[in-house]
Amino acid sequence: MTVSMERPVRSMLDQHSLVDPYDEAHAKVRIDVVVSRDQLAAAVEMGGHSYYGNAMRPDAWTVEEIRYFAEFNILHMSALELQQGGEGLAELADPGYYDRETRAHVLAVYRAVDRAYPKMREVPREA
Repeated sequence: MTVSMERPVRSMLDQHSLVDPYDEAHAKVRIDVVVSRDQLAAAVEMGGHSYYGNAMRPDAWTVEEIRYFAEFNILHMSALELQQGGEGLAELADPGYYDRETRAHVLAVYRAVDRAYPKMREVPREA
């Protein structure tokens, strides 16, 4: 890391920047991630719950918020956390789940995911 005594270089990257304020931005790397609907719902629910708590229902979240919640949490969650979160949400969405209020919330998260991320027709194959 190069420390400058001048004003720090401000990153031109979006809010997901890993650039230290004193480092010069060198590149913007985009990473494609293929996730299941359950994994995506887990990432969205975690973000929405952290941001709103119980103050706003998932049906009221905007597409921009839903995408931010998903991208932020997928960036910060390990693959194991993402998998376990997806499995847990799938269990809570099961018709036989005993807590109707929790199940209703989880189904609203899945509706939010479907609004922001329509299902792909075909999973892209590696080159």
